[in-house]
Amino acid sequence: MGSKGALWPYGSTGALREDVLRVLGVLKVVTAEQVQELTRPHLSLRHPDPHRGRRTAAHRNAALDLAHHGLVVSEGRSRQGRKLYGLTAAGLEAAAGVLERPLAEMGSIARGAAAHGAAHALDVNATALALLQPRPAEGAVEQLSPVDRAVLEARPAGLGSLEAMSTEVALPVTGTDAEPGRGSVQADLLLTAPEHHLPLMFVEVDRSTMVPERVAEKIRRYQAYLERRDRQGRLWWRNRWPVADGARPVVALVLSGRSEASVLSRAAVVMNLAAALQPSFPVIGTPLTRLRERGPWGETWWNAADGGRPRSLDRALGLPSPPPA
Repeated sequence: MGSKGALWPYGSTGALREDVLRVLGVLKVVTAEQVQELTRPHLSLRHPDPHRGRRTAAHRNAALDLAHHGLVVSEGRSRQGRKLYGLTAAGLEAAAGVLERPLAEMGSIARGAAAHGAAHALDVNATALALLQPRPAEGAVEQLSPVDRAVLEARPAGLGSLEAMSTEVALPVTGTDAEPGRGSVQADLLLTAPEHHLPLMFVEVDRSTMVPERVAEKIRRYQAYLERRDRQGRLWWRNRWPVADGARPVVALVLSGRSEASVLSRAAVVMNLAAALQPSFPVIGTPLTRLRERGPWGETWWNAADGGRPRSLDRALGLPSPPPA
């Protein structure tokens, strides 16, 4: 730690503080490890898990410096004992500036989300990481050892970017976008990736212990939202996201749990219930463990309407070929 009278007493750099604000502006509650994996993933290769404290020190100090200025706050610890960080109201405004987003699109701060270890929030974060499969910048790759480069090359290709994600996105079945009415739904994660012909993916992250009928009810609410029309007869969601004509949103279910066998079993039940609703948009699903291991372009997804074996995202949705890893 530097001088107590210094502007940034923990000695962080502006770039590292921006890392923290960028990630918290999207994910709302994070660990230092997640900030680092999303912004400087080469450091996770340089210092493996036994040296976690060493490799995350820089981002922890950045969070502490931001806390010194009232922008970041400690949100307790995860169930695994890892320190959690969140934004203050002033921090949310600062993050909006870093992300170059209107403050009205930033959502709310996540005070209280970590009261019980933030299990759901961390599952959402893990889903974001599994979709993105972050890769180091080209200059950072050149500095890696041959062993680390081999590990990196074995990683699957990712989808989209952190800046193209939002969390806790309210989708009003009744009411307005600003003030959703009763019966509305909230997407845990929203990803836009038009470069991969995927204009809107709403991601619902649930524990495998959740009753399948409750998950299916969420799909029914997505259906009510995506089929809602304004007074002119135009689909409501198109007023908010002006995507190309003919483009359809996708709803992706990601189920987490300790036992992959139980998650797979529950996923099959949920997919059948979703198919019975006959939604006008694709519904796909996967266990979080599979998404982590294979990435979004691996044999990862079930399509509720088609059944059968899991397929890559492009095949499950009929998209053009995936990008190279």
